[in-house]
Amino acid sequence: MRFPALLPLALTLPLLGACAPLSAMLADRNANGAAPRRVGPLTVGQTWTVSGLVDGRAVTSTVNIRDLVNVPNGSGSVNARDQITAFEESRPGFSVADFMPDTRVARFRWVGESDGVSYTCRVTNAAASPLRGVLTYERSGKVIANGTCEALTSQTP
Repeated sequence: MRFPALLPLALTLPLLGACAPLSAMLADRNANGAAPRRVGPLTVGQTWTVSGLVDGRAVTSTVNIRDLVNVPNGSGSVNARDQITAFEESRPGFSVADFMPDTRVARFRWVGESDGVSYTCRVTNAAASPLRGVLTYERSGKVIANGTCEALTSQTP
C-alpha cells in the first residue's frame, strides 16, 4: 500500500455510519442545546391543525404548543388555572392541548366564536398518525353533539 497513513482512516470509515442516529438526535436541539420537551404526541414548538365535522358543519382550530406544563392528570400547553378562566369567560380563539399519560389520551380543546361554544377533540390512540378521535361540541357546558376529528402537526421543531 502506498499510503500507510490512510489505512487507519479506511478501517474506521465504515464505523462513521453508526454515528448517524446520534447526529440526528443532536440536531433536534434548541438554542440552549437541550431537546424540546415532549409528552406523548406533543412537543414544544409544534403547531397542530385540528379539524372535524360535528352537527352538520366543519370546524377547525390551530393549537400552538409554546410550553408543556403540569396539569391535573398530565401535561398541557397552558396551565389549569388559565384554561379554566378562558373557557369560563368564553374567550374566542383560545386553544389548548393536553396529554394524560396514564390513559394515553390526547385532547385538543378550543373556544368557538359564539358565546359559550367550545370544542374538544379527544384522541384515544395518541400513537397514530394522523391523530383521530371524537369531536364534542358544547354550548354553555352542555354537550350539543358529537362528531369526528383529526389532528395533524403542521410544524415540528
